[in-house]
Amino acid sequence: MKLDVTLASLRLARKVTTSRAVLQERAGIQVQLSHEGIVGRGEAFPLPAFGTESLAQAEAAVRSFEPKPFEQIDELTRALSSLEATPAARFAIECALLEWLAKKRGIPVALLLGEGRADVAVNALIEGPDASSLADEAKRAVDAGFRTLKIKVGSKSVSVDAQRLHGVRLAVGPAVALRIDANGGWTEGTARSTLRGLESLALELCEQPVAAHDIESLRRVSYLAPMPIAADEALADRAVRARLLEADPHPAAKVLVLKPAVLGGLVPALALAKAAHAVGVGSYVTTMLDGSIARAAATHLAAVLPAQPHAHGLSTVELFENAGADAFTPKDGVITLPERAGWGV
Repeated sequence: MKLDVTLASLRLARKVTTSRAVLQERAGIQVQLSHEGIVGRGEAFPLPAFGTESLAQAEAAVRSFEPKPFEQIDELTRALSSLEATPAARFAIECALLEWLAKKRGIPVALLLGEGRADVAVNALIEGPDASSLADEAKRAVDAGFRTLKIKVGSKSVSVDAQRLHGVRLAVGPAVALRIDANGGWTEGTARSTLRGLESLALELCEQPVAAHDIESLRRVSYLAPMPIAADEALADRAVRARLLEADPHPAAKVLVLKPAVLGGLVPALALAKAAHAVGVGSYVTTMLDGSIARAAATHLAAVLPAQPHAHGLSTVELFENAGADAFTPKDGVITLPERAGWGV
């Protein structure tokens, strides 16, 4: 198999501010594998602050990998074992190999992974420097058909965040689901008091309220919070990840946020989702604010997850400058999986 690797960069139309970083531009790698006249594509935009290796490490790992044709998923998993320490690189290579095999069989990648659904509901990530502008963006998203909105919190004071969230709820009404993402920016005490104070907003859930490594704090917050708690950055550490599903005495989270580039690809992410489902923990998929191939791959994963009620965080390519519509651009808050072989884009 012939391996081609190129560097790529994407610039956000406006910066995304989290409690961990301010994102304006994303740098990554794009991978193409060719064999028997069939081409498979993958990409990864590493983000060390959110649990991946650096771009330099990802590039080095991808360039040193020697891909070989395969016929079964088990073969793929064994072949990628050398990339376990570089999850973004593993994701990029896995994507390219999965698309190659799907095209060889003439089917969408999702069908390699299992039986799924054609339509995937997605949330809109909304940004705004103050309550008024955030409310205006929320109304635009709802007018565009989104029924779930996600707002980053934790980079501003609790009072400012509360004002912003109340403004959004007033703007969109009670029928729209609001989820918040603290990116691990709160202490346990702040998380507990803040989430109790936001109870009247009927939030759908809160992603990663406390530090990723502090599973016991996450467990206590999850037990006491008036809305479900989702684990996100906590999934980056394998040792921590194994403890998330332990009911000791309560699960540390009610939902897992699956980022394929952090988890090393679609196959390990799906295995984690199935393990979570078996113990009553839900899951949904989000991107790492990366490109169109990674978003397509994440959507194929979302389509085959165990049934769950949560919208996925896949409406992200539209956040970048010069982003044209493609088969995975949401319509009325839904992405319909293309029926074409491979990724379908």
